[in-house]
Amino acid sequence: MTPTGAALRQTTRTPLALSMRRTRTRPTARIAALAVSDGPTAYTQEEVLERLGLRGEESAEGVFARCGVRTRNLNLSDEFLDLSLQGRADAVEEDLFTRAVGAVDTLGIDPRSVGTILTSSLFSLGCPTIAHRLVDHYELDPSTDKYHVTGVGCASAVPLMRLAAQTMAAEPARPVLIVAAESMSSILTRATPEDPKAKTIGSAIFGDGCAAALLSGEVSGEGPKILDTQVHQVASSGHAVTLAISQHDSYLHLARDLPEIGASELAEVADGFLARHGLTRESIAHWMVHPGGRRIVEGARDALGLSDEDLATSWQALAEHGNVGTPSIFYVLDATCRERMPARGEHGLAVTIGPGVTVGLMLLRW
Repeated sequence: MTPTGAALRQTTRTPLALSMRRTRTRPTARIAALAVSDGPTAYTQEEVLERLGLRGEESAEGVFARCGVRTRNLNLSDEFLDLSLQGRADAVEEDLFTRAVGAVDTLGIDPRSVGTILTSSLFSLGCPTIAHRLVDHYELDPSTDKYHVTGVGCASAVPLMRLAAQTMAAEPARPVLIVAAESMSSILTRATPEDPKAKTIGSAIFGDGCAAALLSGEVSGEGPKILDTQVHQVASSGHAVTLAISQHDSYLHLARDLPEIGASELAEVADGFLARHGLTRESIAHWMVHPGGRRIVEGARDALGLSDEDLATSWQALAEHGNVGTPSIFYVLDATCRERMPARGEHGLAVTIGPGVTVGLMLLRW
C-alpha cells in the first residue's frame, strides 16, 4: 500500500516510525518445504470402538458416526492400553521422535543449513526435548538454537510460524525448521461405566500425527509466503479445553460450547486482520480451517460465510486423520498445496482454534 503524502512526511521526520517501517519491509518468510508423517497403524471408527470397549454403546456409536472422522492413526495395542499414563511416557516420546525424523527426512532438505529448530506437542514429558534430540540425530552445529513448546495444542501452528518468522527477521539467511508432533494415543484409555461424554467425544475424533516445515528467506521458490500472523484469545474461555488426568484415566475435556466460543469472534477478527492488507474474505482463494471436529469446522464455516467446498481440504483432513492436535493445520495446508495447486499470486488464510480458547490466523500468498 502506497503511503499518503502526509504519512510519508511523518515517516521521514520520525526516526522511530522509520525504524518500524524498515522492520516491516524485511524479507518475508516462505514455507519452502512441508511434509506430514503418520503413525504406523490406521484404524477405522468401528475398530476404535472395539479397541476402546465402546462397541454396542448406542450413544458412543452415534458420536463416532456423526463426528466427521473415518480413519485415524493411533496406537491402540493391548500392550499400550494396559500401561498407565506415566508408563506410556517412554514409548510416546520415542514414537514422537521417530515420526519427527520421518517428517524431516521427507522434506528432502539438508538439516545442516538450519539455524533454529522449533518443536511442539500438546503433552510431552521428554527431557531432552524433541528439538534437542533432532540436533543430535542430524549432527547439527552445537550452537543451533532450539525451543520446544507444549500445551498450545490445536492453536500451535500460528504461534510457531510467528516465532519462526521473527527469528528469521534477525537471521534471514538461516532457515528455521518447525516440527509439530502429536500422540493423542497417549491420553486415550478404555471406556468405563463412569466415563463423561467429553471423554467419548475425544475418543471419537483424536488421532496421532506429525508435520515438519522449513521456513526460508529466499525470495524465489514455490512455497507460499507468510504475509502476516495473528492470535486472538477469547476472554474467559479457558474452561473450554482442559486436560483431565487422574491416576487411572486421562482425556482431553472439550466443552460442549467450544465450537460456538471458537466462532464467536472469528468473523470480526478475520475481517480486521485481512483489512490490514487491503483484503476481504472474497480475496481469499484458499481457506484452511482447523479440522478439530465436525462442529468446529461448521462453526467456522458459518461464521465466515463459507461453503463446504471452500473447506474441502479441512473436511478431508478430518475424515482421513481425525483431529491430530498440534500439526492439524499442516495437514490441511499440505492437502491444499498438493490437490488445489494454488496459482501464483493467490491468497490463503489458515485458521486455527485451540486451548485458551485461542484463534490463530495466518495469511499466505503463493
